[in-house]
Amino acid sequence: MYETILVPVDGSDNAMNAVEEAAKLAKSFGSTLQIVSVATDQRYVQYGVTLGQDVMESFSERAGEILDDARDIAEKQGVKVETHFVVGVPKIQISKELPEKYDASLIVMGKSGVNGISRAILGSTTAYVVRHSTVNVMVVDYKK
Repeated sequence: MYETILVPVDGSDNAMNAVEEAAKLAKSFGSTLQIVSVATDQRYVQYGVTLGQDVMESFSERAGEILDDARDIAEKQGVKVETHFVVGVPKIQISKELPEKYDASLIVMGKSGVNGISRAILGSTTAYVVRHSTVNVMVVDYKK
């Protein structure tokens, strides 16, 4: 049913819970998980600040750690998983670009992420994805 499942992660507990749930689905359907971490410099450009290479390298390093943790969760379930670090506007990448790029038919993501201030000012990425996604979206909202 779902050959490829897209799972965006940001290091939050909700995102990692989504990885666990996506891995269960992937195991049931024989799916491949495409786990992505999306970094952007968009919100800084509007203030006339250009991020230097060192900042993007820091984003990439942190994303690598998050993706490694997510991969470990998925592999413990015995599912096929690929991880990707992407630079772009997260809302757009997750809702439109990445499902097409990875031929995903489902997005599994956490209810909310790590940045509450950004969510309050810019709006929830999850809410945007639910409203604008080109594929089905499953929102994971449970606490351990």
